[in-house]
Amino acid sequence: MFALTKILVPTNRGEPSKAAIRYGIAFARQFGARLILVRVLSPDEYEAAIETERVIETLLPEESAPDSAPAAPSTEDVARNAAREHLGELIDPDAERETQVEYLLRSSGRQSPGDALVACAEELDVELIVIGKHRIGFVEHLLAGSVTETVVRQAPCSVLIVQHPGREFVLSDEETAA
Repeated sequence: MFALTKILVPTNRGEPSKAAIRYGIAFARQFGARLILVRVLSPDEYEAAIETERVIETLLPEESAPDSAPAAPSTEDVARNAAREHLGELIDPDAERETQVEYLLRSSGRQSPGDALVACAEELDVELIVIGKHRIGFVEHLLAGSVTETVVRQAPCSVLIVQHPGREFVLSDEETAA
């Protein structure tokens, strides 16, 4: 029997990532799996995102009882909220209600983005990575390398590459009904 409980979908918010998210949602619905969206940022971008979220939470605290002073949010809560802020608009509200979605921001640290994604997959013990890939030429590949290639070569689990643009296999509910 084939079962999935955790699906990791890396995103840089580009079109290939959005296509991969559609596939990740479809698999999560099919298997009742948790969908984990992750964005790897440079250390500077990560710190800026966390600090921005911390300022927002400090200036606009959640509604609390009038008698109590707002508690300072933990670093984990701030990181989770920052991830939700960065990635929340990538998932349709209906799809979010129908699936268990978790949002993560990760710093690449001294690693490449591909290595950071592989480390994230190992840490979270995911069974499938769904990653988008755009078509690049030979010269661009030699100069820039490929995050997708790193993930495929080093991932501790299966990897589904969604080529963009490419043939779309995930159908909307309206297309399925027709």
